[in-house]
Amino acid sequence: MAVAFERVAVVGATGPMGRALVREFARRGHAVRAVSRSMAHLAAAFPYDPIERRVADARDVRQLSAALAGADLVVDAIGLPVRETDQHVVSARTLAAVLRASGAHALMVSSTWSYMPITTLPLAETHARSGGPPLAAMRREAEDALAAAGAGIVHLPDFFGPHVHDGTLQLALSDAVAGRAMRWLGGRHVRRDYIFVPDAAALTVDLALCEDARGEHWIVPGSGAVSGAEIAAMASARLARDVRLRPAGLAALRMLALFDRRLAGFLQIAPEYVKPVSYDASRLERLLGPRPRTAYDQAIAKTLEWLMDAEA
Repeated sequence: MAVAFERVAVVGATGPMGRALVREFARRGHAVRAVSRSMAHLAAAFPYDPIERRVADARDVRQLSAALAGADLVVDAIGLPVRETDQHVVSARTLAAVLRASGAHALMVSSTWSYMPITTLPLAETHARSGGPPLAAMRREAEDALAAAGAGIVHLPDFFGPHVHDGTLQLALSDAVAGRAMRWLGGRHVRRDYIFVPDAAALTVDLALCEDARGEHWIVPGSGAVSGAEIAAMASARLARDVRLRPAGLAALRMLALFDRRLAGFLQIAPEYVKPVSYDASRLERLLGPRPRTAYDQAIAKTLEWLMDAEA
């Protein structure tokens, strides 16, 4: 059952998912409020968009309450670097307190980390959410804080596309645009599922507007499992030159982490990224019906075009 909302607020609006969500809600005719810690970032992300812009630190209950006043639907699209994953817990608890006071509906955009270690495929909502490294536990704690306040939780695969600056597939495509061999974690023929940001935004909005999605966990598959070798071939076709793949194992990643502290936290979950992964769409499709995804060749072509424009 679809719900009509007077005003939608997107927290973390200047990240890749936040941007896409703000524009998807606006495209569907909703009054949208974009919330971020920086007005400069809001102005840069939405220079011409007819939306409200509010500044708030999502860890500050007073700031967040003021920024969300009057919103009857709130989407948490906050995306932080791996080394700041603990701050997801803080912001989720703060938002949960605001939601309880306001009575607004809510949805949280999250990853599949809270299901790690993944032991059965395709991954479904019935999979255990227990154990795993500290990063998984922190993601779980943040999700549980918002679920307890009535929020739905959307679990996305690794995403790629416009305005994404991280993620295994996005970084590999950045290498291709720069003329380097694509750095690839795991074997070249290991098949994993990824989601294109515009597809992720459209499906997240569908869930946000669905009453039956409240308080539930939803796994959202991408465009299907694909290998690094296949992605390199698609990039080669789009760039009209040979794009090589440079697979790396966990030992190589540990060595790189000695020189790049950003990788240190990621090492906790890296073993999951060298394994195949696929997602069960059956529960989502029972709720929403089949929803289209952008084919990889088209999505990768659009991502490469954005990366080339950004580099120019």
